[in-house]
Amino acid sequence: MRKPKLRELKEAVRAVLSGPYTTKFPAEPHVPPEGFRGKPEFQEDGCIGCGACAEACPAVALRVADGMNGDRPVRRLEIRYDKCIFCGQCELNCTTKRGVKLTPEWDLATLDRASLYTRIEHELVLCEACGVAVGTGKHLRWVAEQIGAKAYGNPTLILTADGGMALAARDGGRPGEPTLARSDSMRVLCPSCRRTNVVRELWGQ
Repeated sequence: MRKPKLRELKEAVRAVLSGPYTTKFPAEPHVPPEGFRGKPEFQEDGCIGCGACAEACPAVALRVADGMNGDRPVRRLEIRYDKCIFCGQCELNCTTKRGVKLTPEWDLATLDRASLYTRIEHELVLCEACGVAVGTGKHLRWVAEQIGAKAYGNPTLILTADGGMALAARDGGRPGEPTLARSDSMRVLCPSCRRTNVVRELWGQ
């Protein structure tokens, strides 16, 4: 019978003297180490409602839904903690890097599955020609801030960032003018309608 190696004996003696390497949870609260990937939460100040976090989520724990009904169309972003794998991709791929953060909170056990979600809402900006969602107002204003003076090359960004200057009335077109004519240039338009407007203005088609 072989004698135990000295290294193994040393480890055994150390374990006996130092005690088990475990926490005392639930008798005492567990403190996660620095960099721990815990419960992700939306940050009201940093989130712009772009939906990049939902696109990057491998577990499809983040959902984006546009509510077009009612007087105030909104975009809802929702995190389902019962699906979340706490990978941190939402935080890593956030457009502003401040919209969603992983917290140290980890003990999410519950018997009420309906409580395992959180939601945030942003007001939507709609195309004034076709009515589709262009994006959230917060997102468009953020883009305008990032590109600075270049935002004045896009009327949609001008009107959104400056609070809607009303340079052209919605019904300000001339009789006989086609849809998306020159009078529609200074309106909030989606990319498709903006392209149609520019092509008709330049080429008359």
